[in-house]
Amino acid sequence: MLLFLDFDGVLHSAYVFRQEHMFSQVPLFERFFRQPENAHIQFVISSTWRSGRNLPALRRPFSPDIAQRIIGKTPEHVATSPIAPREQEILCYLEDNLIPNEPWLALDDARSYFHHHSQRVHFCAADTGLTERDLSELAQLIQRVANNG
Repeated sequence: MLLFLDFDGVLHSAYVFRQEHMFSQVPLFERFFRQPENAHIQFVISSTWRSGRNLPALRRPFSPDIAQRIIGKTPEHVATSPIAPREQEILCYLEDNLIPNEPWLALDDARSYFHHHSQRVHFCAADTGLTERDLSELAQLIQRVANNG
C-alpha cells in the first residue's frame, strides 16, 4: 500500500515560516506508521517540496527507518488543469510505475487538489497539520483502502 504524502499542512502548519517549526509533526507521523498494522505502508512524496529536490533531500526530515520507506515522488507538471492537480500526479505516478491497481491513499490538507478520489484522502487541518485527533480517522481510512483496494 502506498501513502502519498504532502508536507505543508500535514507535517507542519501550512502557515509556518520559521525553520524551527518545520516538520513539527514528523514524530507523530513516524510513531503512527511504526505501528505493526501500518508497517507495510510505503510513502511517495506528493508535496510541492519535491520540486527541485532528490529523494535523499526529501528523506532528510525523517528517521532512517521511515526514510527508507519513502520510495519515490510524484511527477511534476503533469496536471492538465488547475483542478485536482495532486490527484492527477498520483494517478500518473501509479501508471508510470506500472502499478495502476496498487492500493493507495493520501495525506494532504488541500481538498481542491482532489476530485474523483477524495475518499482516499485524509485531510488534515492546514493550520495544525497532523494531530492526535486525526489518527483514528486515518487508521479507518487505511483499513478501508486495504479491504477495498
